[in-house]
Amino acid sequence: MTGMRRFLFPFWDAARRSPWATLGGIVTTALSLAGVTLPSLVGLPSWAVFVVMLAAVLLASIVVYHVASLAWVAQADNLTRLEEDLRALGKQEPRIELGEPQLQPDGVLRRTQLRGPIETMLGTSGPPSRIPFGQRRISNYRIPVTNHGAPAPEVLVKIVAISPGVEGVSEDVPLHIAHDDPPLEDYRFKSSFSLASGDRKLLDVVAIDKQKPNTWYLWNIHFEDAVQEVKLGGTRTFTIRAYAGDVYAEERYEVYRDSLEARLEMRGPLPPP
Repeated sequence: MTGMRRFLFPFWDAARRSPWATLGGIVTTALSLAGVTLPSLVGLPSWAVFVVMLAAVLLASIVVYHVASLAWVAQADNLTRLEEDLRALGKQEPRIELGEPQLQPDGVLRRTQLRGPIETMLGTSGPPSRIPFGQRRISNYRIPVTNHGAPAPEVLVKIVAISPGVEGVSEDVPLHIAHDDPPLEDYRFKSSFSLASGDRKLLDVVAIDKQKPNTWYLWNIHFEDAVQEVKLGGTRTFTIRAYAGDVYAEERYEVYRDSLEARLEMRGPLPPP
């Protein structure tokens, strides 16, 4: 009974919503009237009237069933197409885009240091702890990472190449996620993040210390406070790659440091070489 009900309700609901239902009603009414009036007009016997009316009802039922079937099939086709679209969406991959650098002219960098166990006359006590010891005013460049495809549960952004190279910098630099400032009691920076369809995250790349203009920072979560002090000079090309599962996006950026004016500039993405 439940199975029949699951079939009949969508069937008749589809027929009721279909524009063919009006035509089916008109045909049914016409056939019923013909089955009642025509035999009496021609003077047929009662058994013949019964046969004609039975034939009219059967014909009308066939018409109604056909109309309802057309509407039900059309609705089922629409549902099938919708399910196919949803399955196709589920199979889509993330489509990551690296955008233009954004200057943060008045940034602040928190500096911390690791303090060892407290020494007493009886020895040492307590585990090592991290304490803040100041803040640096910086001018910082960030790049936006946007997802235009299916949701990405894990995105990792790295500098994979710097040309010419920078002393002390490897070619695998995981960048710092903007505003990722972990508490001192659990001082671990995030290496990746999730990115829903249409969402965007900012990644820190390079910075200049405004209080010490000859001090330059490369954001690298493998270093203390997620920054690595580096020596820059002239123009360098940074290749940055964003991984999202089996897909990735890659762009090149130009980083320029003017040693005379203590100015740092970053532009891109650069056109293909």
